[in-house]
Amino acid sequence: MDRLATPTEALRDRALTLSAELGIEPASWYLRVLEAGRVEGSEPDLGALIRAYWELQQVTGRADLRDEWRRLADAFWQVGAA
Repeated sequence: MDRLATPTEALRDRALTLSAELGIEPASWYLRVLEAGRVEGSEPDLGALIRAYWELQQVTGRADLRDEWRRLADAFWQVGAA
């Protein structure tokens, strides 16, 4: 997880904020998982973060969001390979 320059909690909060601003359905599984983790104070689920950033990139077309979900995916696979 040390490859992530931004703490995952900040990434989760950003994803939830952007999703709300863009009107992405809050009942989507990945947003429910992120919100539940935020409420519980637990570490964000990387799979849900990846999916949230992928969806945000699809909706907006923003390259920075594409880079974010790819970076998260790389970290996810490194954790899984360890």
